[in-house]
Amino acid sequence: MTKSFEQSLARLRNVSVSVIADDIPDAEGTAAIVIRFSDGTVLKAQYWRLIQDGRASLSSFDHQKKYGLPAPIDAKEEVSNRLQRQVCNGVQFDSETADLTLVFGESTKLQAFNFTGHEIWEIHFPDGTGQYSNYALT
Repeated sequence: MTKSFEQSLARLRNVSVSVIADDIPDAEGTAAIVIRFSDGTVLKAQYWRLIQDGRASLSSFDHQKKYGLPAPIDAKEEVSNRLQRQVCNGVQFDSETADLTLVFGESTKLQAFNFTGHEIWEIHFPDGTGQYSNYALT
């Protein structure tokens, strides 16, 4: 990972986020989301998990699952509602897995996972630079 990538992630502190509509097709186990930071940074993630109050509360794997509920879960809409206008306290990069963790307040985190050597998440910064999950490890 380059020093400039680390510096770009460090600038994502105290910026608000919104989950926006995307054109990424969903497959089994995915509910791709697009996170737009108020500074213009955009993160696209296919596999993710929302942690609230120390527990996994929602993930891309829950999308369109019914789990005995009256209607299937719309994980995209749900994560959008939960993160709308939240302020990101920072982004952590795991250099072993290339996972990203966005931290919100004291009890909320959004993890964007990198499961393979393919482009599972991508992030683009306002200065025109960016990174893909599979290249972040090199």
